[in-house]
Amino acid sequence: MADTAGPVRKSRWGHVGYILFLLVFTTVCVELGARYYLGHVLHKASENKFRFNSYRVYEHVPGYQERAGDRVRMAINANGFRRSEDVPLAKPPGTLRVFFLGGSAAHGISSAAPYPVEHVDQTETVDAHLERLLKDAVPGTRVEVINAAVTGYQVFQHTQYLLTELLAYDPDLVIFFDGANDHYVTNPDYRYMKDLRYQFWRARLQDPSVGGLFTYLGHWLSRYSAAFRGYMAWTMMRDAVRQGERVDWQAAYVDDATSVRDHRAVARDQFLRAIETNLFLLRRNGVKAVLCLQPMLVLRDTMLLAGAERAFLHRDPHVKALYPVVLEELREVAGRWGVPLVDLNVAFNDPVHKGRQLLIDYCHLNGAGGAVCAEALLPVVREQLWPPATDSTATAPAAPGT
Repeated sequence: MADTAGPVRKSRWGHVGYILFLLVFTTVCVELGARYYLGHVLHKASENKFRFNSYRVYEHVPGYQERAGDRVRMAINANGFRRSEDVPLAKPPGTLRVFFLGGSAAHGISSAAPYPVEHVDQTETVDAHLERLLKDAVPGTRVEVINAAVTGYQVFQHTQYLLTELLAYDPDLVIFFDGANDHYVTNPDYRYMKDLRYQFWRARLQDPSVGGLFTYLGHWLSRYSAAFRGYMAWTMMRDAVRQGERVDWQAAYVDDATSVRDHRAVARDQFLRAIETNLFLLRRNGVKAVLCLQPMLVLRDTMLLAGAERAFLHRDPHVKALYPVVLEELREVAGRWGVPLVDLNVAFNDPVHKGRQLLIDYCHLNGAGGAVCAEALLPVVREQLWPPATDSTATAPAAPGT
């Protein structure tokens, strides 16, 4: 009687081997495709740019880089700042140190779909332009303008950054470049800190589940795999969108009067309080400050727009209605604390820039836009760093602010 067990076992092992081959082949193809898409379509690195932070929710991964061919287009240094050189904690003698804080526009983020994909080089950010201008204005003086901005950050996250890290660097001046992320809130039910949409890990830590094991595994694999890096980025963005759908910081637009009323109901105890907290911390530590209201495409005179800007113009009615209100709120705070306020929308509406593209989407700057901001900031920053002989330091408010 013939023994058929051997051929059957060989057939089974053949099937197993074939399945394993397909699995490995598919995995390799997906990984190579992901690396190609990230590197050649999105022009992004396959490594993670962000990681968890106990105080600020998330932070930059030190050493992260994005390249354009052989050139480093964007670099995060060992300190977590967008800067090519590392920054020593102890400020070198004779150095003037300026920190530039804000969200994605200050950081110099790339635009993405549905807008045309454009990237902002390491030398084209506002801080890079401003540092060069200051060095040219006062030759022989060592000036550092350090980009500590992080995409998505709101003003209260600057507070945590100052307390936990930045004040230890002994800055002379801090520039706050904010507006788009938290100044135009119109939902009275939105809680500034609690409802921050970028809190992917909070639910998974507070309410552990079996599904969370896969999430943690995916997060670990994203350190080595472009496919998992893309998957985790998509998962976190989807979570942020869902959080925004649950409690969005902007209510549906009804009319200008409603937007203004709802904004005023929450502004005092939210972003204005956070701004004053930051100014108090800086005043207490002998650090000067400059407040900025960042430029927005919807606030630019349509007669001045470049063709590309006109093509992707998004007419946010909330921002149009609230701009004069927010500007007046900031002027009041700046006046009370004796700090300068620079509304960069004024510079962007200078007729000299007619037909010149300054933005790559609704609020993010290209290199030319960064240069315009730096030129507008230069005289203000220069006066703060090298005050006239008659300058006297303003005292803190006698009564609590907003």
